[in-house]
Amino acid sequence: MKKLKFLFVLLVALMATSAKAENVQYLVLELNDGSQTVVALADQPVLTLQDGELKVTVAGEERLSAPLESVKEYSFSATPTAIQSLQSAPTSRLEMGHVYMANAQEGDVVRVFTIDGRQVTQQRIASDGTADIDLTVLGKGLYIVKSKTSSIKVINK
Repeated sequence: MKKLKFLFVLLVALMATSAKAENVQYLVLELNDGSQTVVALADQPVLTLQDGELKVTVAGEERLSAPLESVKEYSFSATPTAIQSLQSAPTSRLEMGHVYMANAQEGDVVRVFTIDGRQVTQQRIASDGTADIDLTVLGKGLYIVKSKTSSIKVINK
């Protein structure tokens, strides 16, 4: 395992060096299931490997969590790999006590937690990539709405 970690750290260092040399702006990770994660290097992504799990976080927000063996390939790019990947980035908005999510992965679970970490509800993303989480049925307070790709803090008044 130590050897795998050393190789991973070496790989990341080499990737960073080659990225600077080519003036690239994005790290592109493709998984075996065909999904792709594009991260802007200007956002200073943090890659960690723990117990065989690769995690990519940006400003404390987890962008990817996957077993290392599920990473099919990685590359650096001066431009995003496709306009579609930018347009279909998951989004969320708060309106009238509801959290609306769009462009999310069908079947993913959105969970709502209290500030002390208790899960109070969850909902699956619909086949059209959307979810409507009704917070009006919950008591007043601060909640954390967490999906696979994002988390937001919401004050329910």
